[in-house]
Amino acid sequence: MRKEIILTDEEILDLYFSRSEDAIKETDKKYGKYLYTIAYNILRDERDCEECLNDTYLKAWNSFPPVRPRNLRTYLSKIIRNNAVDRYDEGRRQKRVPADACDPLEDFDNVIGDYNLDDEIEAARIGKIINSYLKKLPDRSLYIFMSRFYYAMPISDIARRLGVSTSTVNKELAAMKNELREKLTDGGIDL
Repeated sequence: MRKEIILTDEEILDLYFSRSEDAIKETDKKYGKYLYTIAYNILRDERDCEECLNDTYLKAWNSFPPVRPRNLRTYLSKIIRNNAVDRYDEGRRQKRVPADACDPLEDFDNVIGDYNLDDEIEAARIGKIINSYLKKLPDRSLYIFMSRFYYAMPISDIARRLGVSTSTVNKELAAMKNELREKLTDGGIDL
């Protein structure tokens, strides 16, 4: 049995830049399951996840060139997360998103409250404070925070991967949310 060859990110980007249709096939081979998991953690619906994945590949196709990201995995995960959140918001307006899919996003809303992020300057200030906070977190805390709030991973999955109880993860998340809320307030953000 032959071992499947997985291209490097640079080789995949070269395919995009040469406008080869193999670029999407190779992207899916290398990152498809990973990207699907991100979408599924947010949407909990296979059909919506497949559509998100296809939309992600289309956005990647349309952005390469001129964009040539340093980290293809991160670039794609950002696209699919945004696609999934948009689809989640759309589904929520139509009341078709499962209740438990809302938890991570609503949970993070509890940190920043009803703050209006439409103002780009204020959004940039908030982003700067959050990034500064995240850079100072130990690896484990950063993993928990990003898994829950960026990838919308269920707390039980985070706990299982870390080999700890769900209550431990919940306590750490609560502490981080309180610290972040404090940092935002200290940074002049009215919550």
